[in-house]
Amino acid sequence: MISFIALLCALFAAVSTFAMPQNLTSRAGTPSSSGTHNGFFYSWWTDNGATAYYTNGPGGQFSIEWGNGGNLVGGKGWNPGSNTRVISYSGSYSYNGNSYLAVYGWTRNPLIEYYIIENFGNYNPSTGADNKGTVTVGGAVYDMAVSTRVNQPSIDGTATFQQFWSVRRSKRTGGTVDVGAHFRAWANAGMRLGTQHNYQIVACEGYFSTGSCSITVSEGSGGGNPGNTTTPPPAGNCAASLEVLAQPVINGILNAYNI
Repeated sequence: MISFIALLCALFAAVSTFAMPQNLTSRAGTPSSSGTHNGFFYSWWTDNGATAYYTNGPGGQFSIEWGNGGNLVGGKGWNPGSNTRVISYSGSYSYNGNSYLAVYGWTRNPLIEYYIIENFGNYNPSTGADNKGTVTVGGAVYDMAVSTRVNQPSIDGTATFQQFWSVRRSKRTGGTVDVGAHFRAWANAGMRLGTQHNYQIVACEGYFSTGSCSITVSEGSGGGNPGNTTTPPPAGNCAASLEVLAQPVINGILNAYNI
């Protein structure tokens, strides 16, 4: 793998973008939609590259099942989001490949997509982004990071925007998330959300993977913890970064072409 990483580093200087195949075959499943259900906002989006089914259950419950191929994300929560909400969630989550279980949302002014990741599959998104240090919330350490998406789907159509990340080091599938503690830590690290909140949900996401989740969300209590932050270590070199990223990219290519 080291010789392959070295080759990627050499190519990186000449090639600015490496894209996954875009000609995905549309497959059966639940069409993209959003709205309200049993007092909660829900959002379901799929690029139709996978056979994926989204189901709204009672109250704050939802479930998703997906097969391999494409990108999908969905869940339940609130619209608009809040800077101070404390969210509780519980349920089951299984995956094979690249997937996230997260508090997920958007803001405008500026347009920001954000994730507070509680559990993830074979790829940790903070390793491929600009490290902004750590924050400790509820006794757990999260890695903070920023990445940029260029001409990608958003709540405002195709756009270029930043993604903000908090990625929990000790994975879990149930607990309480103090959203405000993460937002304050982000602001202290120079990561400023937009002034206008759009939706804020607990979501499951799949990317060229297979999996399922059944999650129930509710609004908790006990916010106000400012979180303990640390500054990021020096950035690694190209080989160190690409070594982490290479395998998920290769897996995605193989899956896309059914190799």
